[in-house]
Amino acid sequence: MAAQESIGDAFSTPIDILDHEELFADSLYPSGFIHHISRCGSTLTAKALARPNGHMMISQGGPLQRGFWAHITKDWTRPAEPDEKTLRRLRTLVLAMTRPRCGDEHRAFVKFISWNVVYVDLIAAAFPDVPALFLYRDPVEVIASVKRDTTAALLTRGTDQGAFLTGLPREKGAELSDVDYLTACYARYFEVAKDAKCNLSLVNYRDLGPHSFTRVAEQGLDLCLKEDDRLAMLEQFRYHSKDDSNSSTFSDDRAAKQAALSEDERARIEETCADLIARLDHSKRNLFAKNAPFGGEDSQKTFARQHQ
Repeated sequence: MAAQESIGDAFSTPIDILDHEELFADSLYPSGFIHHISRCGSTLTAKALARPNGHMMISQGGPLQRGFWAHITKDWTRPAEPDEKTLRRLRTLVLAMTRPRCGDEHRAFVKFISWNVVYVDLIAAAFPDVPALFLYRDPVEVIASVKRDTTAALLTRGTDQGAFLTGLPREKGAELSDVDYLTACYARYFEVAKDAKCNLSLVNYRDLGPHSFTRVAEQGLDLCLKEDDRLAMLEQFRYHSKDDSNSSTFSDDRAAKQAALSEDERARIEETCADLIARLDHSKRNLFAKNAPFGGEDSQKTFARQHQ
């Protein structure tokens, strides 16, 4: 059917199938979760973790992109409560996706879609012993990337989901430009990650690389790596993360992305996000925490210097 570019026959099941945990008793229990704000090294991290033999990566699985969350919130008209039924169904949904495919898998990881981070504590309540990463990046660079190649988050503008993601009334969100709407979304993600009560390790994109990934895997995800597995992961850093053929090498494009937005746009993003990013950078949960004392005014000056 793929060769014919059609889906073909499909079927659906009632949501209460997720009440039957025994159906997925042979699934792999997750070894780690990846949360992120998009365009921040999450694809690279996912591909690196998937490299060793026996590693399974579920990358932004369809059922976790919208359907499950829309169901438990009645299309974002009520909060998602971490009650017993919701947590059971979330566990079963994840385990339905981590069923062994080849028979030799022994670790499974799940990369959530970016806005799922707003549910990071609920996800952790379903899997309290699974370590998780939150990858983030200067939103100027993220938004520059999104302006060149759009994101699904913009489709939520002016909807109940958009109001939930930004914390703004629907009408207010609908009036915002792309840059200001995305800034509001990312600020909410930063706020949630900053206040998360779960086992969530923080990594700024600028600290992510072959020199640091061993610490990310071992300390952030509690992995005990064999040397050949570690080297297999680091090999991924040679290639551009969006090239599945591994034929394109990576080149740093941060300066180009900084220049892609106007001075006014960068200033508006800084006003909203600078303090939040600084708090994440200085957090004790950051695997590469900055040692300088944190302070609101000083942190904003540091952010500004990085954008000059």
